[in-house]
Amino acid sequence: MTTNILTLRNGVIIVENSKNKGGFFEQTQGKINPVVVKYYYAPRMAKSDGSFDYLVTVMEAHVIMLGEQGIIPREAASKLLRVMEGWGNTQPELDPSLEDLYINLEHLISKEAGEDICSYLPAARSRNDVEAAMWRMELRDRLFILAQALLDMSSVLRRRAEETIDWIFPGYTYHQQAMPVTMGFHLLGLSAPLLRDVKRIVECVDRFNLNPLGAAAMSGTEYPISRERTGELLGFDGVWEHTADAVSSADYMLEASNIAVMSLNTLARLAEDIIFWCTNEAGFADLSDDLIDSSSIMPQKRNPVICATVRSQARLVAGRYAGICDACSVQFQASRDMTAAWEDVLECVRTAEGMCRISEEYTRSLRFNQKRMEGVLARNFSNATELADSLVRQGGLSFRQAHRVVGGAVSELFERGLGQDSLTWELLDAYCRDINGMGLPLTPEQVEQAKDFRICVERRNCRGATAPEETARMLQLQQKDADALSELLCQRQTKWKQSNSKLHMRAKELALEA
Repeated sequence: MTTNILTLRNGVIIVENSKNKGGFFEQTQGKINPVVVKYYYAPRMAKSDGSFDYLVTVMEAHVIMLGEQGIIPREAASKLLRVMEGWGNTQPELDPSLEDLYINLEHLISKEAGEDICSYLPAARSRNDVEAAMWRMELRDRLFILAQALLDMSSVLRRRAEETIDWIFPGYTYHQQAMPVTMGFHLLGLSAPLLRDVKRIVECVDRFNLNPLGAAAMSGTEYPISRERTGELLGFDGVWEHTADAVSSADYMLEASNIAVMSLNTLARLAEDIIFWCTNEAGFADLSDDLIDSSSIMPQKRNPVICATVRSQARLVAGRYAGICDACSVQFQASRDMTAAWEDVLECVRTAEGMCRISEEYTRSLRFNQKRMEGVLARNFSNATELADSLVRQGGLSFRQAHRVVGGAVSELFERGLGQDSLTWELLDAYCRDINGMGLPLTPEQVEQAKDFRICVERRNCRGATAPEETARMLQLQQKDADALSELLCQRQTKWKQSNSKLHMRAKELALEA
């Protein structure tokens, strides 16, 4: 490309022709419009500080492989590795006008090793496959941090469930008392999906932990590279086979952020429960003073703002996930849309981790009011189903006959503003005679037993039901699952650490060759 340069010499304007060195890539470096730098690249780079180490690791693995395969001179590989190893854990200062982390890395190496040595760095690769590799590495680390937070949260829920395993508590549907359960049963039900999220994380990482390096821009390379070698150095489990798929697919990003959204959804539902439990009307629980907010005008307020914060973040991240899905629906190719969406993927996972840790804190310190939980049951008719079941099992009625008898008696008491104490054997007998033409086939003692909330809970002893012995059994199963998942996390992380150690050991060996 030829440009005309105007210079002023001795009062005369001279027009000179100048041939720019290189193509568009070289011509644009460091010359991005300052408005774009200020409002896009600078804020983006400020968010990506933690990603630079992953980039350096990927490039070290690539250079080791290039040197071992004889694609670049060993001396060049040695000098490149010496520079990158020399940074250690210290991140060099980055320049947002250079667009991204990779261009910064090239400029930093050029300064320390010289442009001629740095010019060997881009052989047999592209920013596309480098980013694909570093994203997978960073995402697997971030997901496993989230997985550990979820395991810890599940552990707290199980511990609180064990404490309250026989604390009678109203189960709700549509904010109406439905049937008596126990607080332990309820909390254990919230622990279960969090453990499934941990399983999803392990399975998700196992799916995407394959080496995309070597895909280059999209179609691979003619250089005699070893994708197996770079994959081994970076802790990948194998090679991502299809090169266009390696740099163009976004399913692993969508899956990872979806897991974060799902875990936040469960945490939000617990937060919603606690907000209700802490109302004056319910009074089932209370938060510690360091986990509430108060009112600047109403002295009596104990606002569960921290719980509401978790709930709000879950809703906001769900919206962010919709944006990620939209950004990744471009043509099947690497694109700026997906690069921009990557930031939101990480933010989803980070937010889920943070809200999980907050939820763990207020769940651990939550103070339950056992007397209040059990006492509120007497005001309603949540044992109506147990009465109907008793009429079937002990009295021989069909369920619909039994349902009509109990439903008729309850509806009358509801209209009269009366509670369960007024649900007497005499009233049920009258309805049974009116509806079925026969006396109530239960004794007064059997009716009282069916009205006993604790007996109701204990009778529901089928697999997975509310009986305390079933809850205890499920507690043991969840603990077994949690232990197995914890071991899986440890195994995967140990492998990645070992690969990283081998990479740096080999990099240091080659760096000393020059």
